[in-house]
Amino acid sequence: MSNPPSSPFRHGTTVEQELAYYKAQYEQLEVELQEFQQSSRELEAELEKDVEASEKRERKLKERVESLGFEVEEWKTKYKQSKAEANSAQTQLQKEITIMRETNRTLQLKLRDIEVDNDDYERQARNTTSSLEELESKYNVAIERGVIMEEEMRAGEQEREDLRIQTQRLRDELSDLRIEADITREKLRLSESGSRRYRDLTPVRRPSALHARSPTSSRTAASSPTVSTPPPVRSEVSTLSDTPTPPSPPLSDASGNPMSKMLPPPKKNPLVSDSTLTPRATLNVNTLRPARHSRGPSFATATTPSGKRRTTLQSRPSVGSEGVPRSSSLYQIKGLIGRMQKIEEREQSHEQQHKLIYKARRQRPATAYAKVHKHKYTR
Repeated sequence: MSNPPSSPFRHGTTVEQELAYYKAQYEQLEVELQEFQQSSRELEAELEKDVEASEKRERKLKERVESLGFEVEEWKTKYKQSKAEANSAQTQLQKEITIMRETNRTLQLKLRDIEVDNDDYERQARNTTSSLEELESKYNVAIERGVIMEEEMRAGEQEREDLRIQTQRLRDELSDLRIEADITREKLRLSESGSRRYRDLTPVRRPSALHARSPTSSRTAASSPTVSTPPPVRSEVSTLSDTPTPPSPPLSDASGNPMSKMLPPPKKNPLVSDSTLTPRATLNVNTLRPARHSRGPSFATATTPSGKRRTTLQSRPSVGSEGVPRSSSLYQIKGLIGRMQKIEEREQSHEQQHKLIYKARRQRPATAYAKVHKHKYTR
């Protein structure tokens, strides 16, 4: 705090101003004195607290020193007592060691006798285990044989199931081919009836037709038939009806008749196409195939040889410029029938083999199994 100047007033100051100045100085000094007293009181209180805490700490340390002195005395007494107990226990353990040595000697002698007896028992056990292993090997061989037979039976059953599925599929295909042959036979019958209806129309000749014609006109007439054959179908020839039909007149007679132009055109058959039109594509039989079913048709398969049927068809003159193409539906049906017969023979042979295996398993002796269980029960 800086001291006030010795003469803070100037010349001409009044007494009131001096009094006010001194009064302010007095109040300021009084406030500073109060602050100093307050700080000294706080410092004194803190010092008293520190003194009390140090006195308490000293008191606790003295108590701890006294308690540790008592503990030292107790540990000394305990040490003496434990030393005496250890000496007594040591002497007792030495006595027990001598007793255990004597008992160990006697037990070693007994163990020697037991080992001799154990050797005899082991010899007997080796003999019994060798006989048991022999029986177990026989039993395992029998079990393996049974497992192999069971695997063969499972494989046979699986093969039988595959053959059954294949047979069912072939039967379905055979029924589809029969239905296809029936449809083709019906189409061929309709085409033959249409061509027969056309041939039954007897043409009337003009008087001018009796005169000789030029070879060019007859050649053009012969090369342009009025009726053409139906579009070729795969399985037409093989499924023809066995009923013989009368032969049709030659194409030259039909084309050389000038009165055929005067006759009205015959009713068109849906299977007979005109030669002036664009030829139709080959009919897909799969589109005409009905829904699959498990049973075949009720009619029987034709038994007429295919060679005889081909000669009959070849001897019959054709209406169009080309003959009906030969199909292989009949050969497919015969091949499917042969495959079905082979599959049935294989199924019968598998059934006989399964029966023999089942009989062999039932008649197999169970002596090994009985001997093993008898040996276990005796042991």
